[in-house]
Amino acid sequence: MKEPYYMIHFDAAACLFEIRVNDQPVLTMNLSGQASSKIPINYTISNSGKQEVTVTLLPLIGASKLSEKAYLNYHVELFESYNGFKLIDQFDGFESKPIEQKQALQVIKGNSFFEAEITYSLVNLWTKGENIEDIEDYSIKIKAAYQDIANLILGGKYEQFKQKMKNREYNMATSMYLSDKDSQNRINRMIEEFKNGYNHLLFDDLAIPVISAYGKKVALKSSNGEPALSFGNKEQQEQIMLDIEFYYSKETNQFEII
Repeated sequence: MKEPYYMIHFDAAACLFEIRVNDQPVLTMNLSGQASSKIPINYTISNSGKQEVTVTLLPLIGASKLSEKAYLNYHVELFESYNGFKLIDQFDGFESKPIEQKQALQVIKGNSFFEAEITYSLVNLWTKGENIEDIEDYSIKIKAAYQDIANLILGGKYEQFKQKMKNREYNMATSMYLSDKDSQNRINRMIEEFKNGYNHLLFDDLAIPVISAYGKKVALKSSNGEPALSFGNKEQQEQIMLDIEFYYSKETNQFEII
């Protein structure tokens, strides 16, 4: 297969849920209604072989227990994306059990495994980084790292911002089989939006560090699982969320975007 493309197909309702692949969050959602969709996961697969999917269901924000209507089901699908988009295989996932009225469940967890074969190579520097919890005052340092990124954007230092985002953008583009031109367009479109009105800093001061990738990555998240850093357009009343993750480099002795 030339361009294997893995996706998670999920159905969920009435819960705050998180899906991770190889302990890397691919979706977090506070879902009061019902939703069904597919999400790409290639960027979480850095090696061929056994891959792990984990899910966590929590009560909706403001609730003390899971609703009787809460559920989450998923499976993994493999497509060949070269010269079209053809379904090749499907892997079993997880299906939550019905919740009875008398149950006062506060969390449901599940997991599954599947075998993947990939043809691309990611920059996996996080695997060589420090364990996040071993870093002194890591919560303070990660907030400072976010502020540094915000300052670059607000200060119009876009080339420095692009350099900071280089490894992340490489991994996203590589795992989605984008051309160099399409890859450059991704980051350039974001910068154009910053230049054209999306320049009002929105930062959740109550955001907490969420550690992932088996202890090697960290990101700041709001209570609903959304990224802590975004930029608003006052005229359009819209915002851009900057969904980034960091690892702690042993070479630079600081947090770097990955």
